[in-house]
Amino acid sequence: MGKFGNFAIGVLLILLLLSCNNTSIEPNNGTGTGKKVFIKRENGHYKLYKNGKPFMAKGGAGFTYIAELAACGGNTISCWDTSKLAITLQEAQRYNVSVMIGLDIPSGENAGYYKDEKKITQLYNTYRAIVMRYKNHPALLTWSIGNEIIMPFTSNSAPFYKTFNKLLSMIHIIDPDHPVSTSIINMQKGSIINIQWKIRDLDFISINTYNELKDIKRKTTKLRWVWDGPYMVTEWSPNGAWEAETTIWQAPIENTSTKKAEQFLDYYKKYMPVDDTRFLGSLVFYWGSRQEYTHTWFSVFNEDGTPTEVKEVLNDCWKDTTTNHQSVKVKYMLMDSMGARDNIIVSPGSPHTASLILTDGQKSDSLKYHWEILKEDWQYWGRTWNNFKKPLVEKGLLTNSTQQNTGFKAPLKEGPYRIYITVFNNKGYCATANTPFYVVK
Repeated sequence: MGKFGNFAIGVLLILLLLSCNNTSIEPNNGTGTGKKVFIKRENGHYKLYKNGKPFMAKGGAGFTYIAELAACGGNTISCWDTSKLAITLQEAQRYNVSVMIGLDIPSGENAGYYKDEKKITQLYNTYRAIVMRYKNHPALLTWSIGNEIIMPFTSNSAPFYKTFNKLLSMIHIIDPDHPVSTSIINMQKGSIINIQWKIRDLDFISINTYNELKDIKRKTTKLRWVWDGPYMVTEWSPNGAWEAETTIWQAPIENTSTKKAEQFLDYYKKYMPVDDTRFLGSLVFYWGSRQEYTHTWFSVFNEDGTPTEVKEVLNDCWKDTTTNHQSVKVKYMLMDSMGARDNIIVSPGSPHTASLILTDGQKSDSLKYHWEILKEDWQYWGRTWNNFKKPLVEKGLLTNSTQQNTGFKAPLKEGPYRIYITVFNNKGYCATANTPFYVVK
């Protein structure tokens, strides 16, 4: 038949598999009678229902500041830390917020793990106990198995898919009242094909996307031939540090919290696929304070709980309103009259200045400032991604950490650093900015 004939047969087989398995991700198309949470297809539209009422998820990833999320119009939070589930569900119920419970598993390329029956049994029993414990909690919305895991095509991947499907079947049997999902990065065609081919009973797909949110409408439309089921955007933010412009030593350049707020509003209004008939809602990353690349990159809140302007923007997005923001607004910060794009390289112990430039018309007499110098930890990202800890503050370098402008000495040890400024106002908000620099002996 020749190479072309073999290729054509291969394509036809793949298409046949996909068409046969399109029902694998098809949610409950009936009335959902008796189910607490279900997905229903009505006139070509997928809708999520909770307690008999349509539910569009609006919220964030995290497990803190749930009262604040509810006050901003949010209704959902996703929690991947199972040690925090009890208190998270309790707080969520108190404020009428729903919880997506994440059950993390090793990624699919870890073939050795999935061949270890002892580890798989332990994983299964652990998550079975969690499902049994929380399946009837009023705040529970959905389950999610695995966060951004790779769905491999490799010949030795059968144990992974066997484990995944075993967990999925277990949840559906023990808790038929709540849908189950898994999260993928952006709209990975390979992952979606494998989900259709090898994972038959997911109720919806979760998409984690950052700068590529700009392209989500085109991609979901383009890949409709592969998969036409419902989805939720379970992590979104204007851009991840891995997508950012960098210095010559690969330090990601971070925007001020004021600029981030502008971007959050822009991304939500322009790019969130709210009109897509398959869209079930969105969760911002990160509702709380989190060390990832820096302690300010994704954090909607400062470490002490003070919100940034991003919180006010999300309030406007979720409530579809426009408010006068009370947050501090900054333009940028400078180090020796230079910015991050100037690739600032200094010698150990050398003297420098740092200054914060506020937006025009911003009153500074009631503002409070806090400067810090930290060693970078972005270079370790990927090795300890599930256990991020803020680096220790470099001591004894700043002349005065409480003024709008300050002097400081460069650290004595060679390496990448970053100087941070957090500015607070008397209205309960703060703003952040930072500049990376490198010490060379």
